[in-house]
Amino acid sequence: MFLRTRREFLATGLKGAGLLAASAFAPAFITRTAAATGAARDARILVVVQLSGGNDGLNTVIPFADDFYAKARPTLRLTGDQTLKLTDTIGLHPSLTGFKNEYDAGHMAIVQNVGYPNPNRSHFRSMEIWHTGGDDTKPRVMEGWLGRYFDAKCRGLDPHKLPGEIGVSLGKVMPQAFRNHANVGLALNDPKTFQWNPSGETSTLASVQERIFEKINQPGGSGMMSGAPASGGITGSEPETIDFLRHTAMNAVVSGDSIRSILKHEKNRGKYPAGQLASQLQMVARLIAGNFPTRVYYITQGGYDTHADQLGNHARLLTDFSQSTTAFLDDLRKQKLSDRVTVLAFSEFGRRVAENGSKGTDHGAAAPMFLFGDTLKAGLHGTPPDLADLVDGDVKHKIDFRQVYASLLDNWLKTPSKQILGQDFPGVEIV
Repeated sequence: MFLRTRREFLATGLKGAGLLAASAFAPAFITRTAAATGAARDARILVVVQLSGGNDGLNTVIPFADDFYAKARPTLRLTGDQTLKLTDTIGLHPSLTGFKNEYDAGHMAIVQNVGYPNPNRSHFRSMEIWHTGGDDTKPRVMEGWLGRYFDAKCRGLDPHKLPGEIGVSLGKVMPQAFRNHANVGLALNDPKTFQWNPSGETSTLASVQERIFEKINQPGGSGMMSGAPASGGITGSEPETIDFLRHTAMNAVVSGDSIRSILKHEKNRGKYPAGQLASQLQMVARLIAGNFPTRVYYITQGGYDTHADQLGNHARLLTDFSQSTTAFLDDLRKQKLSDRVTVLAFSEFGRRVAENGSKGTDHGAAAPMFLFGDTLKAGLHGTPPDLADLVDGDVKHKIDFRQVYASLLDNWLKTPSKQILGQDFPGVEIV
């Protein structure tokens, strides 16, 4: 049985899924955040959309007037008449009609030629670089840039119970971007089953796990660690490991109940297409409307590794991306929430300039990033790719992706970017 609110949990203790907590013995991480029940209604929110596989930037934001583009892509090129023109030389892919409307309305920013030094064409390493905000010119970084944001905002406090400081990822796997020291984000795949469940392969093992969680949280129960008081109770002075485990277990139960309650009672007001991306964005819109305590949502759309037969596959992906995102934005506007939300979309790298022999493109380097929001400084930022000046057949990056992160941290999330990124990056005027 789940409690309906965090206040109920704090007032009465949690009983269910093998967890017991009495308010008289509540650990410090609960008592010091007892008043935190939701994100402030005016809190700014960042929604990150990861386009996994390496989106072909040149066939998304198309330099249709460039002769080098036409020569490099005899079968994949799109002409000016086929594109949704932004300027006399640049157009959007024809599948992006929703994005063209956002752009014309002043609600879409396109940052061109984004990348990082010494580009890596490995999906895994390049994605790690984007997630952590590092690169191959410095020692490897493991914590995520958003995880460090949580740490910085909540240092010395408990991030889980403070409004707006839990990262929510839609999917089965937590992104490395959320990895940090002080906070554990939530990976939400199926809201109907989002709750703590023992993971034992047998009923006996599951029962053991359940008793362990009881002992972690039960005052006066059996001791779990050497050095525990003779009664075995939790006193509030245990090592951080116990606090972390207890904290994580309770957070899973309380957050699960809150998410399911919001998704049950809040309704979408936009008309969404079918598909996983749209379904995830629908949930995000309802969680925002329901005041779920987070300021960062993370979503992934896969399939962009278009080595063969790219034209049709890429058009399908971009149609899904555009229709789902614009439905989400429309939903927020109808609920008068759009001025609080910025959407950031990125891919781990672009594709090579020249098409391959399979009517596709291979792993490349620099590519555009996309941002959406009613308060953005919209339009084209940076210069178009110089296809006459390539590096190993790839577009050179002119804007470091961390410049975009810095702008969002400084001007949207209101957190000093140098503290998160480890150095000063000149921002891009997008917020």
